[in-house]
Amino acid sequence: MTKRQRGWLLPPLAVSLAGGILLGRMASSPWYGAAGMAFSFFACLLLRRGGRFLAVLAFFLALGCLRGFFAYHPALPVSRAYQISGIVTEEIQSRANRQFRTVLSRVTLDGQPLSGTGRAYWSFYADELPSGLFPGQQVTFQGQLYHPSGASNPDGYDFREELLRRGIRVGLYGNNELMVAPPSSFSFSATLARLRHGLHTGLLRALGEEAGVYASTMLLGSRSLLPREDRTAFSRLGIAHILSVSGFHVGILIGFLGVLFRLLRLPQRIRFWLYAAALAFYSAICGWNQPVLRASLLLLLTLHGRILNRPRSLLHLLCAAWILQLLLSPVQLTGLSFQLSFGAVFGIALVTPFLASRWSPRSRLLHFLWRTLSAGLGAQAGVLLPTLYAFQELPLAGVALNIPLMAFAAALIGCFWLVLLTLPVSILCVPLSEAARLMTGGLLSVVRFLGCFSFLSLWTPASNLLTCVGMVLLVLGLTHLFRWRRRSRFLLAGGGAFLILLSLIPWPHFSTEYIQFSVGSADAALIWDQDAVYAVDTGYEDGALSDFLHRRRLTPTAVILTHLHSDHALGLVAMLEDRIPIPVLYLPADAEKADIHSSVLELLDRLRAGGTEIRYLSKGDLLSLPSGGIRVLWPEAGKTRPGQDANESSLTMAVTMKDVSLLQTGDLDGRYEMYAAMPADLLKIAHHGSSHSTSQAFLEAVHPRAALLTCDSLDRTLQVQERLESVPVFSTADRGMLTVHFSDHAFSIESFLPASGGDAP
Repeated sequence: MTKRQRGWLLPPLAVSLAGGILLGRMASSPWYGAAGMAFSFFACLLLRRGGRFLAVLAFFLALGCLRGFFAYHPALPVSRAYQISGIVTEEIQSRANRQFRTVLSRVTLDGQPLSGTGRAYWSFYADELPSGLFPGQQVTFQGQLYHPSGASNPDGYDFREELLRRGIRVGLYGNNELMVAPPSSFSFSATLARLRHGLHTGLLRALGEEAGVYASTMLLGSRSLLPREDRTAFSRLGIAHILSVSGFHVGILIGFLGVLFRLLRLPQRIRFWLYAAALAFYSAICGWNQPVLRASLLLLLTLHGRILNRPRSLLHLLCAAWILQLLLSPVQLTGLSFQLSFGAVFGIALVTPFLASRWSPRSRLLHFLWRTLSAGLGAQAGVLLPTLYAFQELPLAGVALNIPLMAFAAALIGCFWLVLLTLPVSILCVPLSEAARLMTGGLLSVVRFLGCFSFLSLWTPASNLLTCVGMVLLVLGLTHLFRWRRRSRFLLAGGGAFLILLSLIPWPHFSTEYIQFSVGSADAALIWDQDAVYAVDTGYEDGALSDFLHRRRLTPTAVILTHLHSDHALGLVAMLEDRIPIPVLYLPADAEKADIHSSVLELLDRLRAGGTEIRYLSKGDLLSLPSGGIRVLWPEAGKTRPGQDANESSLTMAVTMKDVSLLQTGDLDGRYEMYAAMPADLLKIAHHGSSHSTSQAFLEAVHPRAALLTCDSLDRTLQVQERLESVPVFSTADRGMLTVHFSDHAFSIESFLPASGGDAP
C-alpha cells in the first residue's frame, strides 16, 4: 500500500474512534472495549488486506470505547468534608448572589494529592472577595467535596461533562477557616496563573473594563467574564467563534511570528521549533485551553509538512489532529467548541475547493474575494449541524457578516497584541490602547445593533438524524473529493438541502403530556396537550423550560404562574432572552399585592411593555384543553389579604386530561390547602415537600395514586415518601425530569434518569 493510499485510512479511522468514544460514554463496563481490542488485535494478525483493514477499524472502535469509558466515568474520591489545599489558577468570578467561583490545581485532600489532573472546581459564598485571594495564591480551608451532576433534563446543561472537558473531576464547596498565602514552594501552575492574572489586569488597566475584558477573552481565553447578552448577540449573528481563542486567533499569532522570522531570515527547521515553543508557551498561558491545543497541533502538523517539502492534504491533517486530540482527551468529542472548530475546518477542506473552482475571475481582487466567500460558505456548511443543535438558530447573515467582521477582528486582535507587548512602555501603549478601545466599541456597537433584529436569524428546531443525513448528502454533492457528474451532484446536494429543510419543520404533536422539569428546589412544568402548550411556572433563570421550548420551536399558548416568588417566575427572563413569545400570562388574583421582590414586579412591567397580556385567575375560572380542561380551585376572592406571603395565595388547579386528574398545588401553604382539596389521580406535592403543607388530612382528601415532587434533596424525598406511605413518589431529585403520559383513563410516568422502583400505572 502506497503512502497516498495509507493516508486515506485516516478518515475511516477517525470516524471509528469517535464512534467508539460515544459507545464508551454509554457503556456500563470497560470490558466491552478491552475484549473488542483483544479480538480485533488478533484478527489483524490473522487476516490480510481487506479483512485486516476492517480489523483495524474494529480495533480503533474498541480503543475509543475503552478510552471513552474511563474518560466519562473516572474514579472519584468519597464525597465528604476535607481539609483542602490548592492553588488558584483561574480568574475568580463573582455572581449577584454573592457566590464566587474559580479553579484550583495541585489540590490535596487531608494532605493526600487529588488523583487525576489534580484540578477541582471551587465555589463559596461571601459578602466580598477575601483579602489577597487572586490567581497564583495557595489556599487552605475546610470544605465539602462533591461529585458534579450531569444533565437532569433532556438536552440540558451537563455540568459534569463540561468540567471533565476542562480536566476537572470534582467540585469543592465552602471556605471555612480560609487561609491565603503564596505557594510554599515553586509551582509552575502558580507561576503561570500569576502571569496570566498580571496580563489580564494589565489589559484592564490599559484598555478599561469593557475593552479589557474583550482583549483578555480574545488573547487569553477568559470568555466566562463576558456579559451573557453580548455572547448571545455574537451567537445569533453566527460570529461567536471570534470570542473563543481558537485557530483564527492562533493563526494571527503565527502570522506575527512568521513576519518576525522572515525578517531574521531564520532557517525553516529553526522556525518550526520556535513555532512549537511559542505555541506551547501560549497554550500554557491560556490554561491549556483545548481549542488552543487543537489549533496549535493542526498548525504544527501543517508547518512540519512544509519543512519536509511534503505538502499534506488538509483533510488528512484534520483527521490526524482529530485522532490525536481524542486519544488525549476523549471527552472533547461531545463539546460544542470541539465540534465547531473541526466542523469549520472540515467544511473548508471538503466544500471550499469545489466552490472556489466554480469561478476563476481574471481580476486578482475578484479572485481573492471569491475565494474568501467560498471559504466562508465552506466554514458555514461545516458548522451548520452543531450550530442548529446547540442554538436552534440559523444565522441568515452569517456569511455576509463573517467576511468583513473577521477582517476587522483580525485587525482588532493584532491591536490587542500590540497593547499587550507595549504595556511596560506607556508612551507606545497609550495611543494603541485608545485605538483598541475605539475599535472594540465600534465592533460591539455593530453587533449589539444587529443582534436586535430577529430577521437576521431563523428560529428552528434542533437538528436531528434527518438533518445529519441531509448534511452528509449536501457535502457529498459539493465536495471535490469525488468526480460526480453534474446531474449526480445536483441530486445529492439538492436532496440533502431538501432533507435539511424538511427536518427543521416543526411537526404536529398528537399526544398528551404533563412535564415536570428538574430545576432543583424550584418549579417549572409544561402541559402539552396536542397543539396546546401551557407553561406552569418557569423556575429560576437557568432556563430549563426555555431551553425545552426553544429546542422544539414551541410557542406557549400561555404561561401560568402559581405565584410570584423568584423560584417560580424568574425563568421568564430566559424566555425573553431566547425570544420565545409570551402572548398571555396568567396570575392568581391579587398576586402583585402579596409580599414579593421588586425585581419580579419590574419583570412584569417588562412583559407588559413587550405586548404580553396579563390576566388573573381565581376559584371557579376554567381554561379549556383539547382533551380536558384546567379548573382553578384557589385562591378564592376574599379569603386572602394583601401583604401576606405569596405562598398563601398560590394558584391551585385541577388539570383533567384524557379523564385523568392532576392536582397542581404550586407552593400552597398548609393553612389554606383544605380549600383546594379534592380527589385526584395525581398530586403535585406543594412547596417542594415542605412539612408546613401536604397534611395527612389533605392527603386523605386527595387520595392520589402517585405523587410528583420537585426538590434537590434525597433526604427530603425520603421524608415525603414516609408521609405518603404506599403512594409512590416520583422526585426530580433522583429521577430528573418527569413526564406523565396520558391515555384514556390511564397514565404512566417516565423519568429522565434511572431510579429504583417501578413506574406508576
